[in-house]
Amino acid sequence: MASIPQSASMESEVTYRASANESQPTTGRALALTAMAYLPAVLCMMTVGVVVPFIDTLTRELGVSHAQIGLSIALFSIPSAFLATLSGGLIDKYGVRLAILVSLAITTLGSALASQAPSVLLFDGAMVLGGLGFAGTCVAGPCLLIAALEGRARTRAMSFFATFAPTGYAAGLLLAVPFSGAGGWRSALLTHAVLTLSAFLVLFWCLPQVRAVARNKPGPRSWESILSVIRSAGALRLAVAVALPNVVSYGTSLAAPSYLARVHHLTIGTSSAAVATAKIVAMVIGGLSIGQLLSRAVNASLLYGVMVLVGILAQGVLFFPESGITASTCALVVWLFAFGGMSGGAMALLPAVVRDPSRSGAASGLVNQFISIGSFAAPSIWLSMQSWTQYVLLAVSCLLVAFVALPAASRLTAR
Repeated sequence: MASIPQSASMESEVTYRASANESQPTTGRALALTAMAYLPAVLCMMTVGVVVPFIDTLTRELGVSHAQIGLSIALFSIPSAFLATLSGGLIDKYGVRLAILVSLAITTLGSALASQAPSVLLFDGAMVLGGLGFAGTCVAGPCLLIAALEGRARTRAMSFFATFAPTGYAAGLLLAVPFSGAGGWRSALLTHAVLTLSAFLVLFWCLPQVRAVARNKPGPRSWESILSVIRSAGALRLAVAVALPNVVSYGTSLAAPSYLARVHHLTIGTSSAAVATAKIVAMVIGGLSIGQLLSRAVNASLLYGVMVLVGILAQGVLFFPESGITASTCALVVWLFAFGGMSGGAMALLPAVVRDPSRSGAASGLVNQFISIGSFAAPSIWLSMQSWTQYVLLAVSCLLVAFVALPAASRLTAR
C-alpha cells in the first residue's frame, strides 16, 4: 500500500515514544490532535443522520418498502462489522494518516454516488462505501490518540472521542433539516460529500504522520496484533461494554424522530432538529465532563454503573407516551449524557486493557467491530418496534449486560 505524500509545510514524520523522559505535546497540540481524530469520524458517521429523515421520501422515489431502506441503513455497518479488527492491524502497520485520508476519500465517493443513485441497489452499494470509510476513521481515531498522547490528556481525549457516533448522527440530522421540507435527499447527500472532501483537503495539508514506536523490540505483524487482542479476555469484555450502549444509542437515534413525531404530533423536521440539538449538546458536555472526572482518578466501574442507572431511567421517560415533548426532550438529553459517561468511561480503559501502543489499532478495531455488529442489527430491531415498553425493556437488557461485561478496573490515573 503506497503512502500518501505529505505537504511540504509539514514535517515528514512526527513520532511519539511512550517514554517517561520525553515531553508531552502542548495543550494546543493535544487539542489539535484530538480534533484531527474526532472530526473525520464525525463526518463519516453523518451519512446515516443525513439519510434517516428521508426514509419516507426514499421509499417513494426508489419504489421500495421501509424495510428495504432500513436494510440500506444497516448495510452502512457491514464493512466495520467484518473488517474493523483487520483494518486495525493494517493501521498498526501503515499508520493513521494514510487510514484517515483514504477513509475520507471513500466516504466522499460514497455520498456522491448515493446522491445520484437511480435505484435501491446502487443506493445500497453507496451506503456500503460510506460504511467502509466510516470503519477506517472510527478505528484510526483512537490509534492516533493512544500513539500521540499520554496521561490525563489521553484519558480526556479518549473519553471525548467516544462521543463521535451520536454527534456525527446528530450533525447529519441537522444537515438534512434544510432539505427535508422539499424531500431533497440528493442535495443533502451531495452537500455531505462536499464537506468530507473539504475535510480531506484540510487534513492532507495539516495531519502529521503519527506512529507509535515500541521500545527495544520490533513492531508486531498485523496478524500477530489481531490474534493477541482476540485472545485477550479484557479486550473482549471491553468491546461488549462499549458496544451495547452504542447500539442502544444508535437504535434510540433511529427510532426517536419518527416516534416523537407520531406520539406528540410533530413534523419529522421539527422532531429531527430537536433530537439532533439535544444529542450534540449532551454529547459534547458529557464527553468533556466524563473525561475530566476520569483524569482525576474517579473509579471507572462506579461511574459506569451510575451512568447505567441514569440511562435506564432516561429511556423510560423518553419513550413513555404521557411524558410530553418537553419531558421527552429533557430525558433524551439525560440519556445522551449517560451514554457519554458509559461510552467515554469504557473507551478510556482501552489503553489500560491493551498496554502496547503497537497493538492499539487491532484493539480499537475489535471494539468497533463489536459496535458495528450490533449496529447492523439495530435498524431492523428498533424500527420494527411500536410500543414504548419494547424500547425500554430492550435498552435495560443491553445496559445491564454491558455493566456485567465491563472489565474490573482500578482507578485511572495520569501516570
